Amino acid sequence: MLIAFASSDGITIDSHFASAPGFEMYKFTGGPQGIIHTSLSAEDMMESKDKVDVRIKMLRECAIVYCTQIGGPAAARLVQCGIHPIKVPVGARIADELNKLNTLLLSKKLPPFLNKKVGNIGV
Repeated sequence: MLIAFASSDGITIDSHFASAPGFEMYKFTGGPQGIIHTSLSAEDMMESKDKVDVRIKMLRECAIVYCTQIGGPAAARLVQCGIHPIKVPVGARIADELNKLNTLLLSKKLPPFLNKKVGNIGV
């Protein structure tokens, strides 16, 4: 399962979805390698007329996107593409959110949207 975090520093979630300068991507493998991390820069997206569309295309494989803010229409478009947006306070640490998500996954008491994702992906 692939998770994205809107971040300018790679440590905290500090960006609005549509204006995020980059996304930190983490993949829960369910295997021995654990969590795989990569960064995606949004530099080439700043010139786009539809910043939301270009970000959705970039994050199309994600199950969840964490950000500090997201507009209603953008959130609806994410959900239509099978990506669940989660808003957190500015400065929330990526590591803390990953730990919360990992604890939730291990608990087997998942919210419906996540249960569906886990069932489809097999994490």
